[in-house]
Amino acid sequence: MKREIKIGDWVNSYSKGIYRVEKIFDIFYEESSPLIPKGKKIGDPQNKIVLSKRFLNSKFKKSFSYDRCDESLITHLTKKDLKELDKVVKEKPELISELNKYKIPTLNTINNFDLQIDNENDLRKVNELIEFTVKGRSYLEIQNEMERLDIIRLKPKYFGNYKVQMFNYDFEIINKRFVWKDVKLKEN
Repeated sequence: MKREIKIGDWVNSYSKGIYRVEKIFDIFYEESSPLIPKGKKIGDPQNKIVLSKRFLNSKFKKSFSYDRCDESLITHLTKKDLKELDKVVKEKPELISELNKYKIPTLNTINNFDLQIDNENDLRKVNELIEFTVKGRSYLEIQNEMERLDIIRLKPKYFGNYKVQMFNYDFEIINKRFVWKDVKLKEN
């Protein structure tokens, strides 16, 4: 049976190297989820996302970076790798301090959708939607506002002349839903 992953664990992540777990994000199925498996519903938990800092490359040389991936792709180090890690830390204890100072950049999640905007009135409504999202809104709130503003009808079957981009930063979630901010409208 696989051991539970905890903050501070030394692990292997999706990308090669030796990583230290920094954060673990609970993720839930929501209205923006592309596929909700049979037997699951909105609000049910998905696999967690693990954010970790890379400390050493696969040859046990200093190599700082970060990785984020599904918890199912994370494994604890083997006894052999733990022994080698301990050796590196004993020889160069300052590396842990350097790792602690390494800053992971903001994690961006982007949700895109096309719109076909053909007149100033529709463009004004889309700008109202953008203003509505300034402080952050759930996908459900955005969908409801799109219905209220009669923007849903602007979603084309294939491609539109504008793209709406919504951003989520650092897996911010409120009430089991991503918080989308900084909505931008770009001409295709």
